[in-house]
Amino acid sequence: MTTPSLTLEQKEQLFELTRHWLAEADNLWSRSFSPLKVRLDLRGLAAGQYRSGPFPLIRYNAEMAAIQFQAFCQRTPPHEVAHHVVHQLHGDRGIRPHGPQWQEVMAAFGVEPSRCHDYRLDNLSRRRQKRYRYCCQCQEHDLSATRHNRVLRGEQTYLCRRCRQPLRPIPRSDQTE
Repeated sequence: MTTPSLTLEQKEQLFELTRHWLAEADNLWSRSFSPLKVRLDLRGLAAGQYRSGPFPLIRYNAEMAAIQFQAFCQRTPPHEVAHHVVHQLHGDRGIRPHGPQWQEVMAAFGVEPSRCHDYRLDNLSRRRQKRYRYCCQCQEHDLSATRHNRVLRGEQTYLCRRCRQPLRPIPRSDQTE
């Protein structure tokens, strides 16, 4: 099965829609919100992602957009721009990602403030992370490659929810696949 991809015109339309919603926010709040960088490199099951910081960024899932472009355009750009607007208005002061402030921005945009998309995902390619076996005092655990790498780099220690002991990697030779 071939993976659908966005045309150049569709990519430009996504960039333009992002600019449109940012301009709409400028008008609604009578201020100028900081510009955003937009990338089409998100993968997996998320339609979009907003990242704050000194260089705010919206990432769109181009493969998901290509599968159902019109529905994606109606829902995802205002959703992600709303995150940016909330961050610009309220900062990081304990604001929940899809809390009342975000819902207010979505309502001001005239878009249903639902948290999750309902896009068809049957044609979407999925990458599965490798799993690693860990153990504690009472049982074995599966950790994703992301968590396994955090443990290896010394960035994180994970505890068993049952016995509250740290998880330890099981040597590869002792693991059964």
